[in-house]
Amino acid sequence: MSLKASLYLIPVPLSGAGVTQMSADAKSMAHQLNYFISERPKTSRKWIKDIQHPLPQSEITVIDIMELADIEIFNNMIAALNKGISIGLVSEAGMPCIADPGFELVSRLHAQGWEIKPLPGPNSMMMALMASGLPGQKFSFHGYLSAKKEELREEVIKVSKAAKTSGFTQIFMETPYRNKQVFTTLLGVCPQDLKLCVAADLGTKTEIIKTAKISHWKTAELNPFYDRPAIFILSA
Repeated sequence: MSLKASLYLIPVPLSGAGVTQMSADAKSMAHQLNYFISERPKTSRKWIKDIQHPLPQSEITVIDIMELADIEIFNNMIAALNKGISIGLVSEAGMPCIADPGFELVSRLHAQGWEIKPLPGPNSMMMALMASGLPGQKFSFHGYLSAKKEELREEVIKVSKAAKTSGFTQIFMETPYRNKQVFTTLLGVCPQDLKLCVAADLGTKTEIIKTAKISHWKTAELNPFYDRPAIFILSA
């Protein structure tokens, strides 16, 4: 099949950050597209306005990625690609397909032979890792841990053991308003000599990044890290 269009993976600014965080390539490509698949259309509409897209909103299609479970809507997207209309895939924040449902769409389009074109941009996991002072040669990313208290405890125990024995730095992320519970669990079950980095509000004016042993975190002021999107990194 002769391909005339592609799916572009467009990283958008992290939560609370401005459009200047976008790469020039990603912003330029977004300006050329009028069809987007989004994790959260309302957020994406605001982003489209913020990047000063040359087209009016009324001429831009934004589809909720969950709607692609509907065969008719998915086939309409494929029909657009067949007509030569390239499509942009965007997450709510950061890179699409990383701790994000977009990977399922990418997999489906790979299976049909469409070209997938990733663009550079911000990624909170990698930003936190490079600023942590912890080993970045080998790492495991766990996405979001469970919101349920007992399941979270078991997952943190498992992750902390891996940090101690595997040689891999362990990374997970959390949404605002759950950080207090995560801290309570980490400080309650992790070995005292394990190192923990917490990076919150990355790329914003209120960004805060701290790395220390669990024993130190137990006496540290934690309030500045609460109620913010954060990355947690554990390493021996």
